Amino acid sequence: MQGVEHTKINTLGGNTQNTLSLSIEGPYLPLAKFRKVLDSFFDLLTEVDRETSDDGQLTVEWEISSIRAGSIHLTATANPIDEKIDLFRPKQILRTLTEGIDQLQEAPLIPNGFSYSALNHARTLAKIIDPRDFAEISFRSNGWNKNIAPRLVGNIDEITKTTYKSYGSIEGILISISVAGKQKIGIRNLLEGKTIQCYFKDELFEDAKNALRQRVYVFGLIRQHLHGTNIQVEELKILPSVEETPDVSQILARLRHNY
Repeated sequence: MQGVEHTKINTLGGNTQNTLSLSIEGPYLPLAKFRKVLDSFFDLLTEVDRETSDDGQLTVEWEISSIRAGSIHLTATANPIDEKIDLFRPKQILRTLTEGIDQLQEAPLIPNGFSYSALNHARTLAKIIDPRDFAEISFRSNGWNKNIAPRLVGNIDEITKTTYKSYGSIEGILISISVAGKQKIGIRNLLEGKTIQCYFKDELFEDAKNALRQRVYVFGLIRQHLHGTNIQVEELKILPSVEETPDVSQILARLRHNY
């Protein structure tokens, strides 16, 4: 599970509108499988938060607010990480998550706010269901209640199975850098507002670090899936900001001056 340094602002005081409960029922509850479910549960929440935030950074912290014995019943409460975060942000994340789970259960369609990593975490939760031990996994939040169905695995597999590869380039704002596991940067496309995951080699780390929060151009092998796009970066350049880029009239004026 990933964390972030912050000062937590718990202004909602246990508001049930900002909670998500996870229930596990079964005749046998092995610890190793429980740890896997717990990691996937919180990693899914983290990915939806990151994917839907304005700058690709985490906006809330999830705390375990209750655990009941017997079968496992765990409730997580979302709190904005600091006073700059909108107090309605936790509710927005929960709505995105619950609507996404509903959609994935019904058809192989990519939910809004679900990255490739989020799809994988949701798939893990569904795949671990087994009548011999973890017979049932369910979510509950704000009147919404959903048992995770095994068909969710097939729908996610349908989304991710087709991949198209080609060399090309993208432009956008470099909003995040991660060196946990496979190194990657997040580039926010200015036209669509989507974040594209871009994997890079060690020799590009300093370039990526210097380009954080700037407009960039990257070139490399682009992989397009039904769920989205990622790129293996071979070249990275910092571009002028949008404000510094000349408009059409300025370009024409320069051309007239040159001639």
